[in-house]
Amino acid sequence: MSEPQVILTIDDEHDITEMIGMMLQAEGFRVLEANSVFDGMKALANETPSVILLDLMMPGVDGMQFCRTLTANDATRDIPVIFVTALGGEADREAALAAGAAGYLPKPFSTEQLLAEIRRVGA
Repeated sequence: MSEPQVILTIDDEHDITEMIGMMLQAEGFRVLEANSVFDGMKALANETPSVILLDLMMPGVDGMQFCRTLTANDATRDIPVIFVTALGGEADREAALAAGAAGYLPKPFSTEQLLAEIRRVGA
């Protein structure tokens, strides 16, 4: 039996990381939850996930800045980042993709939409 794929979800709202965690664990993924960019960096220091689910609007370092940091770093540039955000506008999506994101999923979303986006980016 193979190891489950690891998904790192970073959102400043604990309820969101918990909900995503339950959705993905039910589908056989192992989920790492972080409620800040700082906690996300700590998780990345210990493990390389298959995909990072990242909120766009967070206090301190926002998701866009963090995505640029990830794509500029040799150790993390190949990890697909999917923004999971309340911002559903086309300009926001284009800015996220320009920052290096592999995907963009506006909230609210279904488990099926989340899984489809994760599969689309290669997990």
